[in-house]
Amino acid sequence: MQLNLFYKHKIAPKLVLVFLLGSVFHYSQAQPREFIEGVHYQALANPVPTQTDADRIEVREIFWYGCPECATLEPVMTDWGEGVRGDLVLHRTPAIWNDIMALHARIYYSAIAVNALDAIHREAFKAIHQNNNPLRTEPQIRQLFLANNVTAEAFEKAWNSGEVNSQVENARLRTAEYGVDKLPSVIVNGRFEVTHNKAIFNHIELNIAVNMLVRRLRDERRTDF
Repeated sequence: MQLNLFYKHKIAPKLVLVFLLGSVFHYSQAQPREFIEGVHYQALANPVPTQTDADRIEVREIFWYGCPECATLEPVMTDWGEGVRGDLVLHRTPAIWNDIMALHARIYYSAIAVNALDAIHREAFKAIHQNNNPLRTEPQIRQLFLANNVTAEAFEKAWNSGEVNSQVENARLRTAEYGVDKLPSVIVNGRFEVTHNKAIFNHIELNIAVNMLVRRLRDERRTDF
């Protein structure tokens, strides 16, 4: 089976996936199976501190707008994130390996700054993967924001802000700290990474693996043994 992974140095052939958006994580919670380190997930050589409270479990999606698999994973993660409750929290970090990825990371953080993340996040993927708009220049990106009810003034202020500059640089550092070299990637509580491979061959399997790791972390915290 071929995988549609975006690697740091190349893009593998495309795989068409069929999955049910609303049921993926619910489905995954009902799948008892063995998950093996080095096969279904990797333990980070150097755990990275989370950006949430110590009693919560951070699930962090690492993505790039130009990554085809990230585009198909986006609605799944969004659907799951909207249902997150209790001790779980979903964060996203744009991966940065080069200048174009840094430009796209700026889209993400500028969208947050103008309170238009939901629309811009979705439409950025759509522009690249459905509308043949690579979003490789500032004018192309400005037009994306204007088309989603962001004023030119608000866009310029956010795009050139020190806050967005700092967030982009932090994303660059986080990409390196996690050791991410292919996308999409999901980091679980700063300790584990799940990506597609021969064992994790589609989004459903990826989400099952994430849920198994969440369950493991919860078990580690239990005090009723």
